[in-house]
Order: sequence, then structure tokens, then C-alpha cells
Amino acid sequence: MTTGADRKREMAMKIRKGSFYPRGVTAVDGGVQFVFQTQKTNAEVSIGLFAGERELARISVPEELRHGLLYSVVIEGIPKRADGYRYYEGGKLLCDRYARGVIGMRRYGKERGELFYALPGKAYDWGDDRPLRRPYSASVIYGLHVRGFTKHASSGVAHKGTFAGIREKLPYLQALGITAIELMPAYEFDEVEKTESPYQKEAGTRLNYWGFKPGYYYAPKSAYAHDKNASAEMKDMIRALHKAGIEVLMQFYFSGGGNASEIPDILHFWAEEYHIDGFRLIGEKIPSDTLAADPFLRETKLICGEIPLPGNGGDDLYPNRGLALWRQDFACAMRRALKGDDGSLEGMLYHLRDKEERAGVVNAIASYDGFTLCDLVSYDRKHNEENGEDNRDGSDYNYSWNCGAEGRTRKRAIQSLRRKQIRNALALLFLSQGTPYLRSGDEFGQTQGGNNNPYCQDNPVTWLDWKLTQANAWLLDYTRRLIAFRRAHTVFSREYPLHGADYLGYGCPDISFHGEEAWKPELYPGTRNVGVLYSGKYAQTQSGIADNDFYVAFNLHWEEHRFALPRLPKGMRWRLCMDTAQPEEAWVTPKGEPETSPQVCAARSIQIYQSEKEDGK
Repeated sequence: MTTGADRKREMAMKIRKGSFYPRGVTAVDGGVQFVFQTQKTNAEVSIGLFAGERELARISVPEELRHGLLYSVVIEGIPKRADGYRYYEGGKLLCDRYARGVIGMRRYGKERGELFYALPGKAYDWGDDRPLRRPYSASVIYGLHVRGFTKHASSGVAHKGTFAGIREKLPYLQALGITAIELMPAYEFDEVEKTESPYQKEAGTRLNYWGFKPGYYYAPKSAYAHDKNASAEMKDMIRALHKAGIEVLMQFYFSGGGNASEIPDILHFWAEEYHIDGFRLIGEKIPSDTLAADPFLRETKLICGEIPLPGNGGDDLYPNRGLALWRQDFACAMRRALKGDDGSLEGMLYHLRDKEERAGVVNAIASYDGFTLCDLVSYDRKHNEENGEDNRDGSDYNYSWNCGAEGRTRKRAIQSLRRKQIRNALALLFLSQGTPYLRSGDEFGQTQGGNNNPYCQDNPVTWLDWKLTQANAWLLDYTRRLIAFRRAHTVFSREYPLHGADYLGYGCPDISFHGEEAWKPELYPGTRNVGVLYSGKYAQTQSGIADNDFYVAFNLHWEEHRFALPRLPKGMRWRLCMDTAQPEEAWVTPKGEPETSPQVCAARSIQIYQSEKEDGK
């Protein structure tokens, strides 16, 4: 009901033509600009202004403020009490696909009524914050779900399941050593869906916990915020992470249903408005060629399943070193090698050295869409019964091995083997040249009970159980030290591809392969063990300081093997610094004497030898 006071407010307000960019609602000199899209060209269009659910005024928008299907209007004199708005076309509500904030979606898991859109608030003070622009070669990406990361009671944070909760976990992230977090969809979407699977026993609703669906691509998810102002809370999180040297990447899902042309604008918005450092783009019809040539996104990380890799002379066309390929086949190859499958050595060695000349490569051995790392060594088959789809959802091809028993077991031999296999898996990930992606919780043994597709599980199946940081302290310590080791030694994270040749005349190839005899690799289909030598001279810093030489013995066979260590220059010796066969402490304390050759590598284990001067310095 419109009162006399409301009519006076409407009369006090003035409207004028605005600019058609940017899309959405923004504060401008003298008022607020509304840029929105209609469905027809000849309908009556109006804007309603609200304080909560109470409509304060409804302003008719004249036809002359339209261009095509877009309207642009600046309203001056909006009441200070107003915090929301709606668009109407022919008297019916009109969705604002460019909304910067959505009112009415803060309660997670609840069906929505009619929504309001948020008016812009006070400008955010970023101070001197800016994107960090860390190269892929120096990056370690940590993938997490905003809600699931801290929702569990064991998280110990005050604001569970929110952007603020991630900020509270900042000391943990710093101690872990990662350089970037990658958020699963954190733009506004409706997680409540009608059931569609033919295997569902009863019709009803379910949750899309992951969030891979279209949504309001310009608004942060309000249910992921503790504060009413989700935008400010998310920006506070990003600014705090940047101050700690940690980048923030976001996953976006695009269905290909007509929004491909908008993708550049969406990414521009988040990079400028939220200082986002990069994006992982998932879905259909991603305009990767357009994004590759986008000058604004030149230093922004863009991770895609496919990207155009230019040939000779392509630097001018695609100058973006922020491009990266998500290597989907990395996980399959490394999991097969971890199991000891026939013919798996070739794939392992390819991905160990895989690096594109003009783009990054991102690797994951476990991600949200599949087994956790703990489940990868604990289950031979998926156990998705709780999803309510008769265990027919999720992939049947996991390349997993339960080490002798399905699921939980008290058998110590199996537990010991699983721990070693987890150490091996992480070593394969962090010793590979591509940028590692670590799934949150894998560093302390998170399990989903064998569910490899928990897309609808908003419960302890997907929430991280932080008690495991104590129960599996050995694994958390191992992961931290492995990350620190990789970041300290650039031979494992070269900026450019390895060639397997001595192309700079250092007397040793940048990378070489070895067998039980030095310089004689046995790369046959049935081989499951190989030694890899990295020359530190090919990993020099800009000041000319070379890295150490490293020899890594990969024995993924179920029998022990001997490895002959290659000779080092006079005055140098090898020192064993990591052995995944050690019962709990994989990192070896220096003994003070040189390692003899050959060395025994236990069954299903990986050893790292580091060169050093004979005096141990």
C-alpha cells in the first residue's frame, strides 16, 4: 500500500538518462544508476525501491531511456532507508541478472520466495591491496568449498561455513604453505533444486551443494557470509589473504545457454571489484580464445580444460602467461602408477615433466569430483548410496586400490600400506613440474566414506573434520614439509619445459632417467621403477645461483629395487632427505656421512637424494 509519504518521496526523486556501462546497479555522482535488461521492447517498465520488504516507491521508466533491450536510468534522491530494489515489466517481476547482491537467499538450504536486490552501499576501502600476480611455477593451489571448509563443529572458528571462517583459518593456511586458495562456486546461486534423477525413490527437493549451475554471476553468495553485507565480508577475506601472500581464485560454471558473450564482462567485474587473482572456468562454450587475447586479463590466472595454444609467432596474439590447462588426465596416469598397473610408467614420466611453453599446467591427483586422497587408497569401488540414486551416480573409473580391505580396517599392515601410498601420491603431485592443486582436507586424511560424488551432501560427509589434524598429525606435517621442499627448490617447478638434453653445455641434461644402473633406464611396459636426475644448474635464479642436484628413486613395484646413484662432481656427495617407506617420519635427518651406491628402495616407496658438499654444507 502506497502512503502519502511514499508519494512525496517519489515526487522528490528525479530520474535522468545514464550510461549503459557498467551493467547492474552502481553509485554515481548525484544518485544511483540502474542498467538492466528487459524481455520486450514495448512493455511498461518500472523500478520499485524497498526498505526491507516494504515498498517505498515505484518509479516508471520512460521509453526514451531504452536502447535495444537495455535500460539505463539514474535516480537521484533515493531515501536513505532504501536498501533494495525490484524491476517490473508489464507488472510482473523481472530478474536482474546483473545484481551485485541478492536479498532473501541468506538462509542456506531453504526454498526461496520472491527476491529483492541490494542497492549499493558504502564504497569499500581496499587501501593498497592489489592482485598478487604470482606465476604458476611458484604457485601451490588449495581447493576448498566455502561452507564445507569450516562448517564442522571441530573447525574452531566463530563464523562457521563463511568467508569470515576462511579468514579465521588464515594462520593454518599460512602454516600449510599454500600460495592460493581456489573457491568452489561462491557466486550467488539457488542450492535448492527439484529432484531430476530417474533413480530417486521419491520426488522432492535436494541440495546442489557444489553449486555448479547458473546463478547471479555478479553477486557473492550471501549464505556464505556471516554478516548481512556479503560483499564486504568477502572483500575482507580477500584483503587478509593477500596481505598474507595468498591469492584467491574462483571457480565459475557456465552452462553454455547464451551467456558465453558475457563471460569476459563477468571476469572483468570480479578482477576489478573484488581483486580476484584468477578463475577456473568450467562448463560449455567457454570463449577461451577471446579470454586469451583479453588485455585486461593478461596477468589474471585463467584455468580451463582447453585453451588455444599459439604456434610460432603467436606471442602478439596471445600474450597471456596467466593461461593454464587443467590436466584432467594427470590424476588417471598417476593413480595407475600408484597402483602399479602394467604400462603406467610412461604416463607417469610424461606428467612428471609436463610443462607447456606458453601456458601453465595445473595438476590434481584428487579433487572435489572423485575420491578424497584417503578414500583413493581405501576403496576399490564407489559408495554413493547416501546420494539416493541407487549408487548409479559418480564415476565407475577411479583407478583406486583399497590396499587389501574395503573401507575402514584395523589390520595394521593395511593401515601402514595406506599411509605409505598417501605419501607416495602426494610426492607424485608435488614433484611434478605442473602447478599442484591440493584438495582441502587431503593434507590430514579427510574421508567421505567412499562417496565419489557428494554433490548433494551438506553434512559431515563433505564438511572437513578438523579433529583429523591431530589424529593424522604425521600426514599434516609431511604435507607441510613437502610443500616447503617444492617451494625451496625450483628444479621441481621450472618456469619452462624440461628437454632431457644438455642444451646449455653444463655437462649434464636438465633431466635424465636411470635404472638399477646409472644412465641405463629400463623403460619397458612391465617396469615400475625408475630414477630421475634433475640438474640444479638448469634451475638458476636471476642472480645466477644454481639449485642443488636431485635424484628421485620411484619404486612403485611391490618388490624392493636397488638404484645406482649417478656420480657427482668431485667434492660433492648424495644425501637421502626423504623416504616414503619410513613408518611415520618420511623426512630423514642428515646422518653426516655420504650415501653409498647402490641404494635400496623399499617396495612401493619414493626416495629423494640431494647433492651437497662433502663437508655437509
